[in-house]
Amino acid sequence: MSIKNKDSNLKEKLKQALSSTIRVISEDSFIKRSSDEGKILKKIDNFDLDNLSSKSDFIKARAEADSSALKIKFSNEKIYKKNIPSNSSCKSLYSIAEKIRYESLGGKMMVGIEKNFKKNYNQLIDLKSKNEIKSKE
Repeated sequence: MSIKNKDSNLKEKLKQALSSTIRVISEDSFIKRSSDEGKILKKIDNFDLDNLSSKSDFIKARAEADSSALKIKFSNEKIYKKNIPSNSSCKSLYSIAEKIRYESLGGKMMVGIEKNFKKNYNQLIDLKSKNEIKSKE
């Protein structure tokens, strides 16, 4: 088997694992039949599996998959849209608060998800800190 085929096979397995993770966490084994399937597969594709090259990339992909699953499990799109503010800055805060809400619920219920989020957010903080140190300001 060539290296290219091996990489392709590995990425396909990772994609399947992330998809399975989303189905299990969201408790929706019938996602394939729902309108969420396209969103999930698109979200997994957006993890940019072709450019996964480090442990931090895998941590990010896992945390994003967990977040997507928790959104399906704990967020109701009708209620979310019904209560969305008209002010653009308020919309942004509303969206952030909703994400914090469903990630917090999932993290409290499942220790593994909490660890994935902590690792991912710590990576983001470290990256921001390093970038700030490199800048003149």
